[in-house]
Amino acid sequence: MADKGILKLRLLRDDATPPGPDAAACRFGLQDNRDVLHEGVQREDGKIAFDFELRVAAAEDESQPPVFTGPFAFGRPQDRFVYLAWQHDGDTPGYLNRVKARLADIDWAMIHAVRETGGVLEADLSGRKAGGGKRPVAWRIVEGAPPTEEAPVL
Repeated sequence: MADKGILKLRLLRDDATPPGPDAAACRFGLQDNRDVLHEGVQREDGKIAFDFELRVAAAEDESQPPVFTGPFAFGRPQDRFVYLAWQHDGDTPGYLNRVKARLADIDWAMIHAVRETGGVLEADLSGRKAGGGKRPVAWRIVEGAPPTEEAPVL
């Protein structure tokens, strides 16, 4: 597979409250594959934005779906996703809950279009319940959107 470069993405969430009855103290953020949470940035519209980047690798003819790699990509190569997570705070290890955003809904046309515009692929996960691994995600291109913070890259 040839490296097709970096793709800029953004997840939005309207509320950092954990989706569940557990009232334990927790932290909310974008989870990387080292179990580190990356905090979002509160926007003027009240939503929390998480900017990040992934690498895109592809078959030579792009007849196969894109494969995403990087510190935020989880799952099998053809079924990647990213997590917004509520991590236990303090001495309790693990996660209270996580919301999964599928990357399989991003196709080559979207990747090429976002690169041509210099924009960002954005998905709003507001109101989404924990899990949701097979539930489609509506990614959209936000043209020329300013970054909400420096996007971490490997």
